[in-house]
Amino acid sequence: MTSILGLVGPAQSEYLYHFTGRTGDRPVWVPEEIRDSSPQQRLDAILREERFRAFAPFGAERPGSGASGVPCVCFSECPLEHLDHLIQTGRFTPWGVVTTREKVLRKGGGAVAYVPPEVHEGFLKAKLGHWAVRTEKGSSWLHEQEWRLPMPQGSAAIASVQAILVEDAAWRPSKVPTGRWIDGYTGVEEPGQTPHAVELEDYPRLWRESAVWVWNAEARNVKKYEPGELC
Repeated sequence: MTSILGLVGPAQSEYLYHFTGRTGDRPVWVPEEIRDSSPQQRLDAILREERFRAFAPFGAERPGSGASGVPCVCFSECPLEHLDHLIQTGRFTPWGVVTTREKVLRKGGGAVAYVPPEVHEGFLKAKLGHWAVRTEKGSSWLHEQEWRLPMPQGSAAIASVQAILVEDAAWRPSKVPTGRWIDGYTGVEEPGQTPHAVELEDYPRLWRESAVWVWNAEARNVKKYEPGELC
């Protein structure tokens, strides 16, 4: 696959994964309701709100009480054939959304630098800590190639995604109001809200309009469904 970044090598991928679940702690500056949510609940919120909520990653600011930094949405670059590596190592769960390097690059994102502590300190001094990951014994994070999309405003609307990644083909997101109404007794569609009208609900737009990739743990790959096929 060719993009504005040129040819993609065999160890690279045009696909970037925003996983909604992984092992390890989460920054204390992330709201408790998000930290305590399951991967499915976080994905459900993204689809329902059609919005990414961004938070500063670990290491984006000097350590200390209340350390944070520039909010970012984080992604993992990984060839589809190697997706099982990120999942089988226990780092991530197969729930999230898939986009492309080109889309993230066009919005101001990019791949992070993996650097030794003394170089990482230079990123921090320059207020660019969100662009680097400190690499040393016991803290390398080299199991993935991370990309970050800075969002100083803390959130951004999602127009579209390449795919939605789920672990269970039977899972469905919560339905949302459609702005359409039917008579609660007859079931006939109404032009608007009337005394007996009931608002229709449907799956979120992103679920209806996006491909869905279902992780197959036994085969260690995904089964791809066309948009609307799992509605």
